[in-house]
Amino acid sequence: MIIDRFSEPGYLVFDCFMGSGTTQSVATKLGRRFIGADINLGAIQTTTKRLIKVAEELGQKPLDPDTKHYAGFEVYNVNHYDIFRNPVQAKELLLEALEVQKLEFSAVFDGEKDGRMVKIMPVNRIATRADLNELIAGFDYKAWERKQNERPNRPVEKITLICMGHEPDLAAQLELAAKPFKIDVEVVDILRDKANLEFKRDSEAKVVVKNGELTIERFYPMNLLQKLSLQKESVEDWKELVESVLIDWNYDGAVLQPAVVDIPGKNEMVKGIYKVPEDAGTIRVKITDLLSESWEGSVAHGD
Repeated sequence: MIIDRFSEPGYLVFDCFMGSGTTQSVATKLGRRFIGADINLGAIQTTTKRLIKVAEELGQKPLDPDTKHYAGFEVYNVNHYDIFRNPVQAKELLLEALEVQKLEFSAVFDGEKDGRMVKIMPVNRIATRADLNELIAGFDYKAWERKQNERPNRPVEKITLICMGHEPDLAAQLELAAKPFKIDVEVVDILRDKANLEFKRDSEAKVVVKNGELTIERFYPMNLLQKLSLQKESVEDWKELVESVLIDWNYDGAVLQPAVVDIPGKNEMVKGIYKVPEDAGTIRVKITDLLSESWEGSVAHGD
């Protein structure tokens, strides 16, 4: 076995395409720490569920006293993963969140704000020089020549690039490509400059705790309902619209560490009612719909 042969207990194993979590599972059993990554939401959920079972198995059998096992783990979302899986939707969300006036008929720019033309760069990776080619090809040099003749000391265009990570010379490269015309380029990196950017989430849910049970009384994934041309009143069973339910019984306010991973099999639905442990504190619930869009909310044990 590769992990056993090429690593020692306590070593850190990295798997950047973890799939169903086999590497992470084996690493845990062999006393190795691990980092796993995958762009597929299903892979994240499947691995999470698998690792919880591995931890339970390790707690039920005698272990090698000379080997330390790392059964705990955390799940992180990187680069607003829930928002930016769908590039088309991500562009719409960014335009709305940044209050950019959308341009319906422009083949070059996506919007305009405060006198600046706005271009949304790729949202699922850092923006590079190659990503500027489409923008450069669409430059209106004839219009720029008129502007330069009218106001020779002012930029012929003010451009804002919105991206999630970028090469450090991105603005300079675009300005260089525009020569002999002068343009004013600013780069808005939402990972750095807009760390607290809030995106609107339309999904609605009601989660209550009573009689020792957590109950999801209703869940309305508004984007999904819109795509299905359904009204809230027409939803007979919200469970039919749900892909998974994750529950963290003691949420620390920062990282969701699910103890319950309810991912139904084919022709099954999530349970919707879950027994609350006696030591539960702040409970965090994440409900993911069939579009892989998620709602999250917290409730205190005893509410």
